[in-house]
Amino acid sequence: MATPQFEFRWPSGYVVFAVLLLVPLYMVVRVTEGSLDKVRQLPELLDRFQNPLVWDVPEGGVRYLHTFDGEPTEGNKFVLVQIQMEARMKIGYAITPGCFRLVDDMDENYLPLVRSPLFLNRSTSFGLDRGDAFDDELLFEIPLERKSVRLLFDRYWE
Repeated sequence: MATPQFEFRWPSGYVVFAVLLLVPLYMVVRVTEGSLDKVRQLPELLDRFQNPLVWDVPEGGVRYLHTFDGEPTEGNKFVLVQIQMEARMKIGYAITPGCFRLVDDMDENYLPLVRSPLFLNRSTSFGLDRGDAFDDELLFEIPLERKSVRLLFDRYWE
């Protein structure tokens, strides 16, 4: 008795096209539960997911000081940076001094001092929920001859 031969056939182009079109459409309907309002909110939701934190240093938000509740170490100065931050969705990690870095004109990084107004007003480790916003200041200490170039923010990994 002969063994039956099976021939594999690729699906037609119409079947592949239908699957590629209907699967994403099905996913959108499932996520939005068929509501047109939720479909309209989808681009804004994706933007919030991509940019969960919005922050800025406003114009004139960097000041160099020789005293701030005390004096800096000899050969240093204080840099007070105003920061505005808003959480567009719940942030799943703590905001700590290690999240911020000031970069100077020689590409050196500095962490904010724990006695920064931001951490005195909130805590040295705090969370942010959707809609939480603040406008506060970070205090850094850098050498006298240096200038601040930019402020960086990133999740702090221990």
